[in-house]
Amino acid sequence: MRFKEFVFKNTIRNKNLYMAYFFSTLTTVMTFFTFAVFAFHPKLNGDLHMAVKAGMITSSVIIYIFSFFYVLYSMDIFLQSRKKEFGLLLIQGMSPKQLRKMVFQENTIIGFLSTVVGTLVGILFSQLILWLSKVTMHVDLGFYFPIKAIGMTFVSFILLFMIISFFIQFKIPKMDVQELLKSQDMGKGEVKASTIKSILSIVLIGVGYAVALMVEGMQVVMAMIPVIILVILGTNFLFNQLSVLAVNGLKRNENRFWKKTNMLVFSDLSFRMKDNARSFFLVAVITTVAFSAIGTLTGFKEMTLSGIKSMPYDYSFTENPEKADESQNKVAIVNETLKKHDIQADEYQVTPLTVSNALGTETTTNVLNVKQYNEIAKKIGEKELRLDDQSTVSLKDLSAPEMMTGQKSELPTEFNVSETEKLAIKQEEVKQAVWPTYSGTYIVSEAIYEKLKEKNTSTTMYAWLVNKGSFDQQKVAGDELGKNKTIGMIDAKASTTQMITDAYAPILFIGFFIGIIFFISAGSFLYFRLYSDMSVDIEKFSMIHKLGFSKKEMKKVVYQQVGILFFTPIVVSCIHGAVALTAMYALFGKGLQITALYVLGTFIVIQVVYYLIARVFYFKKLYRAVIN
Repeated sequence: MRFKEFVFKNTIRNKNLYMAYFFSTLTTVMTFFTFAVFAFHPKLNGDLHMAVKAGMITSSVIIYIFSFFYVLYSMDIFLQSRKKEFGLLLIQGMSPKQLRKMVFQENTIIGFLSTVVGTLVGILFSQLILWLSKVTMHVDLGFYFPIKAIGMTFVSFILLFMIISFFIQFKIPKMDVQELLKSQDMGKGEVKASTIKSILSIVLIGVGYAVALMVEGMQVVMAMIPVIILVILGTNFLFNQLSVLAVNGLKRNENRFWKKTNMLVFSDLSFRMKDNARSFFLVAVITTVAFSAIGTLTGFKEMTLSGIKSMPYDYSFTENPEKADESQNKVAIVNETLKKHDIQADEYQVTPLTVSNALGTETTTNVLNVKQYNEIAKKIGEKELRLDDQSTVSLKDLSAPEMMTGQKSELPTEFNVSETEKLAIKQEEVKQAVWPTYSGTYIVSEAIYEKLKEKNTSTTMYAWLVNKGSFDQQKVAGDELGKNKTIGMIDAKASTTQMITDAYAPILFIGFFIGIIFFISAGSFLYFRLYSDMSVDIEKFSMIHKLGFSKKEMKKVVYQQVGILFFTPIVVSCIHGAVALTAMYALFGKGLQITALYVLGTFIVIQVVYYLIARVFYFKKLYRAVIN
């Protein structure tokens, strides 16, 4: 038998382990290729999309660097799980040089096939995603053949696998034959963990969480890098030390340890936790990034839309009061357009004053008559105000100034009507603003309003609140009014909402899709890690099966082991992601907890489905090997 034939037949014999390794590396190639497809997509033009395109290219570079270490670590696990096989080959007369040659050829072949198949699957998958985006989200990015993405992926990963395959052969365990043959029995005893490092993991993560949750506004950005460093270091110690310490503590609890099949679960769990620490750490970081990226994109979109939805008027435009005739002509055009599209709306006229130095500063302040305010407040469901001539009410600023300054704005104590007359200021929180402004609005009595009117300018806003009419009808009417040159600038809520939704849809879709790909990559890595330990599980369960261990009991133990492997990093990443999103939403100045729960919940459901499928396939292969 020639050497090449031997390598081929040896690969077929170990197909389960090889396939797990193959699919793990294939997923990495597909992830990179999918990023490249969107990064080079010809439809991602314009200022907003160019920023997305730049982000996609940057992400591709980061993913490539990550892929290098991911594949390197996967290869290392692949080799470590084959120590006994290497020992047997050396006994049968294979030289160390031939062994290194075999490993190089195997990894080169698997790398080449992973690159080719990963690219082909990526082409089909990316085109499917483009089609789904058009059908489900009405995001028509268009189909195209990604020649640049194919070339970039093929060259990058062939080079990557060649380099890693060359250097990895020198990492073949340098043990004697006896040690290689007994490798699966080595290191399975009590695994020790450092108490100091375990405590340090809690301290590092706790400090990171505290800083992330305590800072406000733009301080979130400044604290981001230190928090990430603290949490990453803490997470590493968490999996490497604290998890082992916790398992050893559970094993010392005799009542729990000897209960039913717990002994089988806990017997080598501390070793598995220590052995999988790097895998858990890698998966936790990847999934946290996916959570945070998608949650941030979704939150930013919701924040933008909530700002629009907080405005009560469906249509509005402002005009100088001196142009009364021109204004009435515009009002007539708006009413005619709404009637044309079968939209019924109440018309309002708001005339705020622009007052200077009212708060002791050079900034201007918008002042509304309490009568005008109450008329609209009643319509939009806000509380009506009762004011005397000695006080004014400040409506809470919709711009959330703490988002920009990192500090909560302080309410002025006095409102200056004149040098001798001052009003006490109260604050009223409103969900919808009567006047669309980000500089604050003050409500005064009719008498005070008339005094201020003598020395200050005013602006008239003509506004409409829709009583009857669908969103589509309002959008069509808004688009038509926006194109009318006579009207000029007009705010149409439905049109603006649709414009923002359309602008964010490609970004959100790509972001969500990328997050899912990251999540699948993490899952495939865990699946590969599971299969790398299959030979150990087969040997363990074969022995206890001969002692009368039933299939039902074996299934229960295996499902618990697979569950620990799949959910340990995910639980940690969910907590990390929840804290990260809470901090980011503090930056936005909005309460977006529902959005965070939606994002995290989606990923948890995907992981549960992944676990349910993986455990069934793994147990079937394991049980088949045990009984044969």
